[in-house]
Amino acid sequence: MFTKLFLSSFIALCFLFTSVSFAQPVQGNVVVIQNSERDFPLDGSAAEFDSLTKEYNMNVLDKNDLLISYKVVRHWWGHNNRDFITIMEVKSWEDVIKANEKNSELFEAHWNTSDKQKAFNDAYDKYFTGEHSDEIYQAIE
Repeated sequence: MFTKLFLSSFIALCFLFTSVSFAQPVQGNVVVIQNSERDFPLDGSAAEFDSLTKEYNMNVLDKNDLLISYKVVRHWWGHNNRDFITIMEVKSWEDVIKANEKNSELFEAHWNTSDKQKAFNDAYDKYFTGEHSDEIYQAIE
């Protein structure tokens, strides 16, 4: 669900903003931020969640040459420990869509059957409520 939710939200934002015209040409990199709300299932553990996150990062995000940088952070201190934030930076607006497509290709290459994809998604998605927000920013240079 998280993976599907992330991808569908990401694509929807891309299409929403493709018709926007800017008064000035884009000068800085594009930064895509998704803040997802964590869940803490009784049948889960921090070790499993960290392992699944690491596996996804190593096999998808690390291998996506369109990403200039990425960071996955989670809430560490304060009143709400449910924040899980993914930050991805690409060179251009066009690379937002291309990077998302590449993430899908890499996901499908690593989890190369529908059963493996479902198993990963089921295991990972139990750690999220489905609530999230998406933002796309331009770096100021």
